[in-house]
Amino acid sequence: MNLTTTADSVMMFCILAAMSIVESVLTLLSIPKKGIFVDQKSLLMQKTNRELKAMLVGVKSLSKKNKKELVDLALKLN
Repeated sequence: MNLTTTADSVMMFCILAAMSIVESVLTLLSIPKKGIFVDQKSLLMQKTNRELKAMLVGVKSLSKKNKKELVDLALKLN
């Protein structure tokens, strides 16, 4: 091996390592916005009634329930 291919290999490794580290840090920073700290009830309240009913397939008498009742039912089942 000559010096050029070794230097190229080292530079490629450093670039790939830097990209992986940046991606990992961005993922960690997005957890409070998207992840486990989001209130599930508020997340479900953003969905439409049609989406909530699709989540609750197999539950009887869904057509009579309003959005708040559908969200409460979805939280109980999960």
